[in-house]
Amino acid sequence: MHNDHRSHNQRRSYDRASQGDRNAQGGARQNRGPRPGGKSGDFRKGGKPGGFRKDSKPGGYRKDDRGPRDGKPGGYRKDGKPGGFRKDDRGPRDEQRSGADRKDFRARDGKPTGGSAPRKDFGPRADRGPRRDSREAGHPREVFIDGKLMAAPDQDTPQDRGPRFDGPRDGGRGGAPRRDLVRRQKAHKATTARELALAAIHQLRERDAFAQDIIAKTIDISPLSREDRAFATRLVLGVVSTRGTLEDIITGCMDSPDDAAPAVRDALCLSAYEIVFLQKSPHAAVDQGVELVKSVAPRAGGLANAVLRRVVRAKEAFPFGDPRTDIAAYARLHGFPVWLAKRLIAELGPEGARDFMVASNEPAPVYIAVNALKAATDEEVVSVLAAAHAEPEAMALGGCAVPGCYKVASGVPLLDGRVRRMINQGLLLVSDATSQAVADLVVGDTAPESFLEIGAGRATKTILDQSIAYRRYGKQIPEYVTVDVHAFKTKLLQERAEQYGAHVSEAIIGDATDLDALVGERTFDRVFIDSPCTGLGTLRRHADIRWRLRPETIAESAELDARLLESAASHVAPGGILAYATCTVTHEENADAVEAFLATEAGAAFEVVPCRNPDPDIELPFFSTVLEPGGPDAHFLALLRRKA
Repeated sequence: MHNDHRSHNQRRSYDRASQGDRNAQGGARQNRGPRPGGKSGDFRKGGKPGGFRKDSKPGGYRKDDRGPRDGKPGGYRKDGKPGGFRKDDRGPRDEQRSGADRKDFRARDGKPTGGSAPRKDFGPRADRGPRRDSREAGHPREVFIDGKLMAAPDQDTPQDRGPRFDGPRDGGRGGAPRRDLVRRQKAHKATTARELALAAIHQLRERDAFAQDIIAKTIDISPLSREDRAFATRLVLGVVSTRGTLEDIITGCMDSPDDAAPAVRDALCLSAYEIVFLQKSPHAAVDQGVELVKSVAPRAGGLANAVLRRVVRAKEAFPFGDPRTDIAAYARLHGFPVWLAKRLIAELGPEGARDFMVASNEPAPVYIAVNALKAATDEEVVSVLAAAHAEPEAMALGGCAVPGCYKVASGVPLLDGRVRRMINQGLLLVSDATSQAVADLVVGDTAPESFLEIGAGRATKTILDQSIAYRRYGKQIPEYVTVDVHAFKTKLLQERAEQYGAHVSEAIIGDATDLDALVGERTFDRVFIDSPCTGLGTLRRHADIRWRLRPETIAESAELDARLLESAASHVAPGGILAYATCTVTHEENADAVEAFLATEAGAAFEVVPCRNPDPDIELPFFSTVLEPGGPDAHFLALLRRKA
């Protein structure tokens, strides 16, 4: 959480510095008790004891001295009567330092807080009550931002936008923003977008959560402008995507890896990402980085300045080797683990791997699907998108149009009030173009009467399938059964299906590797396995995969795919279709998995149905796309017909 900014005037920098030291090193705060002089002071705005100033005149009451607890002595109680001193109060000091020696005791504007005249805020706070302490050691404030996929504007120049984060404006009046918020902006020069990005990065580390889950949950409550949300999102996803490389750079620029607390390293990584991968102005990036570090550890500003200046110098030699001959340098250049870079080269070839890694570090294009279940015509939705400056463009893959699929200029127009209403009403949903193309191929050219979706998740494919069926056949699939192992996803599926008008006859929670136990002996015209693969084809949208994935995970995923295919085979009606889809690029999970299944006893009853392919250079009978700059995600689909 952010440092506390509760006072109407600037707090003493000594308190700020001490807090920062303890944030970084884990120390505990101690109340200092009264200073030499033995006289009681007047009251500051919280009615709390503050000891005596260096001139022996009363200094009022400090807001961090809380009085007695549970009847124990502790300074002055809330009613103003003395309560003694707690055991952790240090009591009077042996000597008084001069104003020249006490450099820490300065306000944020750099001027000493001492002097003969009392400060203006030494009056009582009337009936406003105590202010809340929003500090937590080493943690920035937990405010998050939009998790959608947006291009980022340049943010080199700090901006004081003044959004409200908590509660009404001062006194409940309109007009000027809260005074404590204005002081907060003056205290730290880091842009609000960067501060909120840092808060999200901190939470990702603390909770071991996924970036999109943390970011998306707060999309509707963010007080930032659309442009700031876009930039903060770019920072969060970028840092998560390249975290391993950034950590190596930061460690190499420090005298000791233990020089900084985790919250400080988060801020350093964010700034290093701007310097190394976003090519930001070194001066601006260093300045903002120092301010970010100071926002979580005020006394670590010097460390941040030294480290980030070293990062700027190190960038001249980045990626620390010749990427044409050094695979480690090649991996660092794109922010990838070395083992994964090697694997991509083996799977896609040198040029394909390069395009894949470049595309993985770019903002993902934004595509929407018009829901035919709710929208009367595509034009109804497209006209609103055009009015919101989304520049909608109908999509086609391999020369074939994808029904209801449109590419929009960025995610920013989706925040327009008119567009948001359409999303809330279920007229459109955000979905990658290849994901929509897969749904179109799975539904097929003949209307199925029964459909089993395995790995249904949050209902995106469910909505797409029923929308395409209605668009193509004038009706939804009457028997539509979903299976997912996660109860919370199934609950969300039911809620979203209702929101979008998609018919689901039965939503089953269970392990699809044993379908007999879930659906009995029932068979279906279509059985669709949306495989729980490694997800490498969606790295732009799921930044966490890159550094969480392990080599053995690919083999484990392929083994699970084999079990799902075998389990599903007996539930495909004669002449029906078994569809197997992934969003990855490894042969082990894609073509090899299908060929291995066809070689089994269960697979012998199936034959491959050739798919139209978006890439004419690919001769395989499967639908397959690769990840390229500016293009949609990588997907794979195999259609297998059960012989009659």
